[in-house]
Amino acid sequence: MAHRDLAARNILLTDSYTAKISDFGLCCTFNDSLIYQASHKKKLPMKWLSIEAITKRQFSEKSDVWSFGVLMYEIFSGGKVPYTTMNNDEMLEFLEEGNRLRCPEETPEEVYEIMLRCWDQEPVNRPNFEEMVEKFRDMLNVVTEYYGYLA
Repeated sequence: MAHRDLAARNILLTDSYTAKISDFGLCCTFNDSLIYQASHKKKLPMKWLSIEAITKRQFSEKSDVWSFGVLMYEIFSGGKVPYTTMNNDEMLEFLEEGNRLRCPEETPEEVYEIMLRCWDQEPVNRPNFEEMVEKFRDMLNVVTEYYGYLA
């Protein structure tokens, strides 16, 4: 399943600050190749889409991983909207040339490295969500080791 609209606007926080993904209106299921080929009928959130989602309308877990990288940019930039100085065509050209969003101020280097991996031009080179959970867990364990909070 691909969410296809993973962005800060679709993340809800519970009273205990647990993040919950919402708005499954663009959600889709995959064929046997784990790729969903979309028709050209629905409007899609361009600034959060991977290159293959924009150019080929192909969606997969890896296109959601790209969107998750943009979501991390939103979080670490304090809620900035990505690519504000570019229209959709300029943004696509920017990305196809290998450019990516800049590292938001005070973002840990390890986090920005994950963001860059999420934005790899080749979907197969992007991490999956399980890998990222482990990486973030390791980072949190290092940061909180002194306090002994995470197990």
